[in-house]
Amino acid sequence: MAFPANVRIVLVEPEHPGNVGSAARALWTMGLEHLVVVNPACDPRAEESYWLAHAASHVIDQMQIVPTLEAALAGTVFSVGTTRRHRRVAYPVFLPGEAVGQIRELAPTQPVAIVFGRESSGLTNPELALCSIQSTIPCAREEHSLNLAQAVLVYTTALYDASLTAAERDFEWKLVSHAEMEHFYRRLEEILRLLDTRPATTMESYLARFRRVFSRMALETRDVRLLHKLLNRIEAVVDSGQSGV
Repeated sequence: MAFPANVRIVLVEPEHPGNVGSAARALWTMGLEHLVVVNPACDPRAEESYWLAHAASHVIDQMQIVPTLEAALAGTVFSVGTTRRHRRVAYPVFLPGEAVGQIRELAPTQPVAIVFGRESSGLTNPELALCSIQSTIPCAREEHSLNLAQAVLVYTTALYDASLTAAERDFEWKLVSHAEMEHFYRRLEEILRLLDTRPATTMESYLARFRRVFSRMALETRDVRLLHKLLNRIEAVVDSGQSGV
Protein backbone atom coordinates (compact mmCIF):
# COMPACT_ATOMS: atom_id res chain seq x y z
CA MET A 1 0.00 0.00 0.00
CA ALA A 2 1.29 3.46 -0.90
CA PHE A 3 -0.28 5.07 2.14
CA PRO A 4 1.83 3.32 4.83
CA ALA A 5 4.94 3.35 2.66
CA ASN A 6 4.82 7.13 2.38
CA VAL A 7 4.42 7.84 6.10
CA ARG A 8 7.57 8.09 8.19
CA ILE A 9 7.64 8.23 11.99
CA VAL A 10 10.42 10.50 13.28
CA LEU A 11 11.81 10.32 16.83
CA VAL A 12 13.98 13.28 17.80
CA GLU A 13 16.79 12.47 20.23
CA PRO A 14 15.07 9.57 22.02
CA GLU A 15 16.59 8.97 25.45
CA HIS A 16 15.61 5.36 26.16
CA PRO A 17 16.13 2.41 23.78
CA GLY A 18 13.03 0.73 25.18
CA ASN A 19 10.90 3.57 23.86
CA VAL A 20 12.44 3.17 20.42
CA GLY A 21 11.57 -0.52 20.44
CA SER A 22 8.06 0.06 21.73
CA ALA A 23 7.50 2.77 19.12
CA ALA A 24 8.68 0.38 16.40
CA ARG A 25 6.24 -2.24 17.62
CA ALA A 26 3.39 0.30 17.66
CA LEU A 27 3.94 1.60 14.14
CA TRP A 28 4.51 -1.88 12.68
CA THR A 29 1.34 -3.20 14.33
CA MET A 30 -0.61 -0.36 12.70
CA GLY A 31 0.75 -1.05 9.21
CA LEU A 32 3.73 1.30 9.05
CA GLU A 33 7.44 0.49 8.88
CA HIS A 34 9.44 3.64 8.13
CA LEU A 35 11.14 4.79 11.35
CA VAL A 36 13.67 7.63 11.45
CA VAL A 37 15.70 8.50 14.56
CA VAL A 38 17.34 11.91 14.86
CA ASN A 39 20.61 12.22 16.83
CA PRO A 40 19.66 9.60 19.44
CA ALA A 41 20.69 10.18 23.07
CA CYS A 42 20.83 6.39 23.55
CA ASP A 43 21.71 3.33 21.52
CA PRO A 44 18.50 2.85 19.49
CA ARG A 45 19.59 -0.66 18.56
CA ALA A 46 20.36 -1.76 22.11
CA GLU A 47 19.13 -5.15 23.29
CA GLU A 48 16.23 -3.52 25.16
CA SER A 49 15.04 -1.91 21.94
CA TYR A 50 14.89 -5.24 20.13
CA TRP A 51 13.26 -6.92 23.12
CA LEU A 52 10.43 -4.39 23.27
CA ALA A 53 10.05 -4.27 19.49
CA HIS A 54 9.02 -7.94 19.64
CA ALA A 55 7.98 -9.01 16.11
CA ALA A 56 8.94 -5.60 14.72
CA SER A 57 12.69 -6.12 15.16
CA HIS A 58 13.15 -5.66 11.41
CA VAL A 59 11.89 -2.08 11.82
CA ILE A 60 14.82 -1.49 14.19
CA ASP A 61 17.19 -3.07 11.67
CA GLN A 62 15.95 -0.87 8.83
CA MET A 63 15.41 2.43 10.68
CA GLN A 64 17.35 5.45 9.54
CA ILE A 65 19.57 7.36 11.95
CA VAL A 66 20.19 10.94 10.86
CA PRO A 67 21.98 13.89 12.52
CA THR A 68 19.26 16.54 12.22
CA LEU A 69 15.52 16.98 11.92
CA GLU A 70 16.06 18.71 8.60
CA ALA A 71 17.63 15.50 7.31
CA ALA A 72 14.74 13.43 8.66
CA LEU A 73 12.22 15.62 6.85
CA ALA A 74 14.15 15.69 3.58
CA GLY A 75 11.88 14.76 0.70
CA THR A 76 8.63 15.15 2.64
CA VAL A 77 5.89 17.52 1.54
CA PHE A 78 4.04 17.66 4.86
CA SER A 79 4.88 16.98 8.50
CA VAL A 80 3.14 16.98 11.86
CA GLY A 81 5.06 18.12 14.93
CA THR A 82 3.65 16.72 18.15
CA THR A 83 3.62 18.73 21.37
CA ARG A 84 1.91 18.70 24.75
CA ARG A 85 2.77 22.26 25.74
CA HIS A 86 0.93 25.44 24.80
CA ARG A 87 3.48 27.63 23.05
CA ARG A 88 3.71 31.39 23.08
CA VAL A 89 3.56 31.50 19.30
CA ALA A 90 -0.11 31.12 18.47
CA TYR A 91 0.02 28.34 15.91
CA PRO A 92 -3.20 26.32 15.50
CA VAL A 93 -2.82 22.98 17.27
CA PHE A 94 -4.71 20.02 15.83
CA LEU A 95 -5.97 16.88 17.54
CA PRO A 96 -4.56 13.56 16.26
CA GLY A 97 -7.63 12.79 14.15
CA GLU A 98 -7.57 16.25 12.60
CA ALA A 99 -3.87 15.99 11.82
CA VAL A 100 -4.34 12.56 10.29
CA GLY A 101 -7.13 13.96 8.14
CA GLN A 102 -4.63 16.34 6.56
CA ILE A 103 -2.03 13.59 6.20
CA ARG A 104 -4.55 11.36 4.47
CA GLU A 105 -4.97 13.82 1.62
CA LEU A 106 -1.25 13.66 0.80
CA ALA A 107 0.16 10.35 2.04
CA PRO A 108 -1.16 8.04 -0.71
CA THR A 109 1.10 9.75 -3.24
CA GLN A 110 3.67 11.88 -1.41
CA PRO A 111 6.01 11.42 1.59
CA VAL A 112 4.78 12.78 4.92
CA ALA A 113 6.09 12.57 8.49
CA ILE A 114 4.91 12.64 12.09
CA VAL A 115 7.58 14.00 14.43
CA PHE A 116 7.89 13.13 18.13
CA GLY A 117 10.17 14.90 20.60
CA ARG A 118 12.37 13.90 23.50
CA GLU A 119 10.85 12.03 26.43
CA SER A 120 12.00 14.71 28.88
CA SER A 121 11.32 17.93 26.98
CA GLY A 122 9.59 17.27 23.68
CA LEU A 123 10.36 19.28 20.57
CA THR A 124 11.93 22.72 20.72
CA ASN A 125 10.21 25.73 19.18
CA PRO A 126 12.66 25.81 16.24
CA GLU A 127 12.01 22.10 15.62
CA LEU A 128 8.25 22.63 15.67
CA ALA A 129 8.72 25.52 13.26
CA LEU A 130 10.18 23.06 10.74
CA CYS A 131 6.91 21.10 10.75
CA SER A 132 3.88 21.96 8.63
CA ILE A 133 1.40 21.80 11.52
CA GLN A 134 1.38 21.09 15.25
CA SER A 135 -0.71 18.47 16.99
CA THR A 136 -1.38 17.45 20.57
CA ILE A 137 -3.04 14.57 22.39
CA PRO A 138 -5.58 15.95 24.88
CA CYS A 139 -5.16 14.57 28.40
CA ALA A 140 -7.54 14.69 31.34
CA ARG A 141 -4.67 15.63 33.66
CA GLU A 142 -2.75 18.66 32.47
CA GLU A 143 0.37 17.87 34.50
CA HIS A 144 0.81 14.49 32.82
CA SER A 145 1.36 13.23 29.28
CA LEU A 146 1.71 9.91 27.49
CA ASN A 147 5.17 8.46 27.05
CA LEU A 148 6.85 8.45 23.66
CA ALA A 149 5.75 4.99 22.51
CA GLN A 150 2.18 5.58 23.69
CA ALA A 151 2.01 8.81 21.71
CA VAL A 152 3.28 7.01 18.62
CA LEU A 153 0.56 4.41 19.08
CA VAL A 154 -2.16 7.08 19.29
CA TYR A 155 -1.16 8.64 15.97
CA THR A 156 -0.47 5.39 14.14
CA THR A 157 -3.81 3.99 15.29
CA ALA A 158 -5.52 7.10 13.93
CA LEU A 159 -3.64 6.63 10.65
CA TYR A 160 -4.65 3.00 10.37
CA ASP A 161 -8.28 3.82 11.15
CA ALA A 162 -8.27 6.49 8.44
CA SER A 163 -6.94 3.99 5.89
CA LEU A 164 -9.73 1.46 6.42
CA THR A 165 -12.29 1.08 3.67
CA ALA A 166 -16.01 1.01 4.41
CA ALA A 167 -16.02 -2.76 3.85
CA GLU A 168 -13.17 -3.24 6.33
CA ARG A 169 -14.71 -0.91 8.88
CA ASP A 170 -18.31 -2.12 8.89
CA PHE A 171 -19.57 -5.44 10.23
CA GLU A 172 -22.52 -6.80 8.31
CA TRP A 173 -25.18 -8.03 10.70
CA LYS A 174 -27.38 -10.76 9.22
CA LEU A 175 -30.38 -10.08 11.41
CA VAL A 176 -33.08 -12.69 11.74
CA SER A 177 -36.32 -12.04 9.86
CA HIS A 178 -39.77 -11.72 11.41
CA ALA A 179 -40.81 -15.00 9.79
CA GLU A 180 -37.80 -16.82 11.25
CA MET A 181 -38.57 -15.53 14.73
CA GLU A 182 -42.23 -16.54 14.48
CA HIS A 183 -41.14 -20.03 13.43
CA PHE A 184 -38.86 -20.15 16.47
CA TYR A 185 -41.68 -19.10 18.82
CA ARG A 186 -43.96 -21.82 17.41
CA ARG A 187 -41.18 -24.34 17.91
CA LEU A 188 -40.59 -23.07 21.45
CA GLU A 189 -44.28 -23.50 22.26
CA GLU A 190 -44.15 -27.08 20.99
CA ILE A 191 -41.25 -27.90 23.28
CA LEU A 192 -42.85 -26.20 26.28
CA ARG A 193 -45.97 -28.29 25.77
CA LEU A 194 -43.82 -31.39 25.30
CA LEU A 195 -42.24 -30.65 28.69
CA ASP A 196 -45.72 -30.34 30.14
CA THR A 197 -45.02 -26.77 31.15
CA ARG A 198 -47.89 -25.33 33.16
CA PRO A 199 -47.59 -21.57 33.41
CA ALA A 200 -49.36 -19.68 36.18
CA THR A 201 -51.42 -17.82 33.59
CA THR A 202 -51.93 -18.89 29.99
CA MET A 203 -49.43 -20.34 27.56
CA GLU A 204 -49.88 -17.24 25.43
CA SER A 205 -48.90 -14.97 28.34
CA TYR A 206 -45.98 -17.24 29.16
CA LEU A 207 -44.70 -17.07 25.59
CA ALA A 208 -45.09 -13.28 25.66
CA ARG A 209 -42.37 -13.21 28.32
CA PHE A 210 -40.00 -15.02 25.99
CA ARG A 211 -40.92 -12.60 23.22
CA ARG A 212 -40.11 -9.73 25.56
CA VAL A 213 -36.64 -11.17 26.21
CA PHE A 214 -35.73 -11.97 22.61
CA SER A 215 -37.24 -8.79 21.13
CA ARG A 216 -34.63 -6.73 22.98
CA MET A 217 -31.78 -8.61 21.30
CA ALA A 218 -30.33 -8.01 17.84
CA LEU A 219 -30.43 -11.70 16.97
CA GLU A 220 -28.84 -12.98 13.79
CA THR A 221 -30.02 -15.96 11.77
CA ARG A 222 -27.16 -18.05 13.16
CA ASP A 223 -28.27 -17.23 16.71
CA VAL A 224 -31.74 -18.58 16.03
CA ARG A 225 -30.26 -21.69 14.40
CA LEU A 226 -28.38 -22.30 17.63
CA LEU A 227 -31.59 -21.96 19.64
CA HIS A 228 -33.30 -24.43 17.32
CA LYS A 229 -30.49 -26.93 17.92
CA LEU A 230 -31.06 -26.57 21.65
CA LEU A 231 -34.79 -27.17 21.24
CA ASN A 232 -34.12 -30.19 19.04
CA ARG A 233 -31.80 -31.61 21.68
CA ILE A 234 -34.41 -31.13 24.39
CA GLU A 235 -36.98 -32.87 22.23
CA ALA A 236 -34.63 -35.79 21.58
CA VAL A 237 -33.91 -36.23 25.28
CA VAL A 238 -37.58 -36.14 26.20
CA ASP A 239 -38.48 -38.59 23.46
CA SER A 240 -35.78 -41.02 24.57
CA GLY A 241 -36.94 -40.89 28.16
CA GLN A 242 -33.62 -39.56 29.51
CA SER A 243 -33.64 -37.42 32.63
CA GLY A 244 -30.93 -34.92 31.59
CA VAL A 245 -29.43 -33.23 28.59
